[in-house]
Amino acid sequence: MIKAADSRFRAVSADPSSFGLDLAALGRQHSTVFDEHMGALLVLRHQDVSAALRNHGTFSTSFYGVGPMASMMIAHGGAEHTRQRRIHNRFFSPAASARYAARIVPIAERTFERLAGRDRAELVEDALARYPMEVFLDLLGLPNDLGDQGLEWVRAIVTWAGSPMSEQVAAPGQRAFDELRAYCAELVAKQRENPSDNLLGEIVRAHLEEGGFSVDACTVAVVSLLLGGLETTIQMLSATVASLLLNPDALERVCKDPALRDTAVDEAFRWANPSAGLYRLVTSDVRIGGTDVKAGDMVYLCIAAAHFDEQAYPRPEVFDLDRRSGQHLGFGLGPHYCVGAPLARIEVRAALDALFDRFPRIRLERPVEFSYGARGFVQHGTEELPVLLT
Repeated sequence: MIKAADSRFRAVSADPSSFGLDLAALGRQHSTVFDEHMGALLVLRHQDVSAALRNHGTFSTSFYGVGPMASMMIAHGGAEHTRQRRIHNRFFSPAASARYAARIVPIAERTFERLAGRDRAELVEDALARYPMEVFLDLLGLPNDLGDQGLEWVRAIVTWAGSPMSEQVAAPGQRAFDELRAYCAELVAKQRENPSDNLLGEIVRAHLEEGGFSVDACTVAVVSLLLGGLETTIQMLSATVASLLLNPDALERVCKDPALRDTAVDEAFRWANPSAGLYRLVTSDVRIGGTDVKAGDMVYLCIAAAHFDEQAYPRPEVFDLDRRSGQHLGFGLGPHYCVGAPLARIEVRAALDALFDRFPRIRLERPVEFSYGARGFVQHGTEELPVLLT
């Protein structure tokens, strides 16, 4: 057992890859180990993590049935999950995603144009923290003045989701959820008669055409996208930019060759992945890597460790733009693969193009710190990226 004081999840480092490297080193000694700080058995090897992600029957997300995510897709399995995913896939179709991209690119360009004329910036607060909200406001057809309020709502709700049994965060989280849900319900009702071609219209149209329309169902879809697509995208952006800043040779190649930018996103999601891992509830007795686990136990599928498992990724410590082996697990795997992954990829790629085309000499101004729980969320990342732009 790892004592809480010794947990790698409490460590701070100047190198985001050291988190996964340390956990993978532990995984070479033990396939699983109980971490007192995380309150769960850590599953550390790639083959075990990926197998568990595919096996929703044994490794369940049903514990999300308590708290703000109770009616969302993440909390369900079986027929209900299949139904919701089928609807979600409609508004993330290739044709719909192409329309979203056409709207997102100008937003990314405006975001980094605001830094023009400056010789330095703190990228998280100056650009990245606001960018995903501006994207959602535009795609959903929401007024710009919702931005700050929307971020406050999402922060309170996600904090509650991370600790659904905590009375201290439950009350403000429930209040924020009720207010955000009421706000979204009004917008959905207005779209009912004549759905537009934006994301909100696609959500309404998908529910109508699949025969599952209700204001509540569409509202839940909107709220789930906001909860899953704001802070996660901020950290995905930060991880990608930080990975390149910390690997100057790769950064130089990416600045010169835009065709490498999608590859850079995938490698950054392995090397500095903010999704450190995922909790699952074991529903029946199972053996994981030689360890017997009982039904009712919680396990933590440690994606960060899996990403540095040399059995899956040769020379895992190297940030390699030419890597061809091993699909990363940053968006999950199996039935709960992130449904918003296409939108996240569009957002990150547009941001990289806007940033690196405008500031090809960008570099870190000073070392930064990476830790689990950055910005108050259950992710591994950084709270700042101070850079020199010229």
